[in-house]
Amino acid sequence: MLHILSVNDLTDDFLYSLWSDASSRKGKSNNSLKGKVLTNLFYEPSTRTSSSFYSAMSSCGGSVIPINNVQFSSVAKGESFEDTVKTMSEMSDAIVVRHSDNGAANIAAQVSSVPIINAGDGNSEHPTQTIIDGFTIYNFFNKKLSGLRVTLVGDLKNGRTVKSLVKLLNRFDDNHFNLVSPDNLKLSSDLPKKYYETSDINEVLKETDILYVTRVQKERGSVHSYSLTINQLMSLPKNSIVMHPFPRVNEIPVEFDKDVRAKYFDQIRYSVWCRQILLERVMK
Repeated sequence: MLHILSVNDLTDDFLYSLWSDASSRKGKSNNSLKGKVLTNLFYEPSTRTSSSFYSAMSSCGGSVIPINNVQFSSVAKGESFEDTVKTMSEMSDAIVVRHSDNGAANIAAQVSSVPIINAGDGNSEHPTQTIIDGFTIYNFFNKKLSGLRVTLVGDLKNGRTVKSLVKLLNRFDDNHFNLVSPDNLKLSSDLPKKYYETSDINEVLKETDILYVTRVQKERGSVHSYSLTINQLMSLPKNSIVMHPFPRVNEIPVEFDKDVRAKYFDQIRYSVWCRQILLERVMK
């Protein structure tokens, strides 16, 4: 049984194979998961992640039990997380879990009789977003994942997508990370091998291949506000790309959306492509 709980569960061979199939398939509908059932078990709000799993599963001929607001489930009656997972594993072929607590996906895997896919736990990891982020980089840098200058900006302390992406890209040679955040929101664990920390993004914009922007996670108590100007973004190298896992608040002005370097809507499209293949790998 294959659980996807951490980036550590994603070997290079697994990722390359998944990305190759995603590139070939491009999200086309099929019946590869006909008769299979996926449960979306979300203890936190989600638009893109829950919807893309729903879309991916449906486009492969499967069905989804959507529990996207647990306050209307038996959790409101006092049911434990473990019992909810055990219950849904009797009705499903896999469960996607999002939870506010670090390690919740690991707990789910210990009690589930079907594969668990971590869709974000606390401020820890978000491995399936990293599959998509990695694919975006792989796609736009000619299958290259090394020798890149990666600038990460925002709430690095609580941004689980940031932590997972650093964990992935840190495997590859000669990647350099610019970590841009205020002191109270710095990346505090799993620091990469080569990095530079600053609170001033202007120091590193012109030395950036990938600008990965994240919002401030107010739901985790973070207090800060920032927005990049169109002039700052236009100063990026012509061959760079700008990524954002969304939701966007005011970090990137909408005027930049039409710039060829803006790849955040490509990330959203790729989420269905990649999650189709991931679900097939996990459920078959």
